[in-house]
Amino acid sequence: MNVREFAAKAGYTVFAEGEERQIESGYCGDFLSNIISRAPDSCAWLTVMNNVNVAAVATLIDCACIILCEGVSPDEALLARAKSLPVWLLGAQGNVFEEAKKVSALCGV
Repeated sequence: MNVREFAAKAGYTVFAEGEERQIESGYCGDFLSNIISRAPDSCAWLTVMNNVNVAAVATLIDCACIILCEGVSPDEALLARAKSLPVWLLGAQGNVFEEAKKVSALCGV
């Protein structure tokens, strides 16, 4: 499923729109070096981190989208950077576990 369809079906807030991408897997984490070394390409990355480093890591790992969980909003620097890059930045109300189940159910991953 592509990110735009997924965001609409999941009822997520769209903070920034990126390139149209297919979500091929999911990855949960907040420890950036772990994300860099383990997150697969084209994943939906679920996190509660909301600083500019998240956008940098997202482009490095080539993820399909970033999902900020637990009602977290991006800080100003992250929002500006995400909008300047082809990075989808989404917001979800549920905790990381609940939102990971949603990624799995809607995207079949």
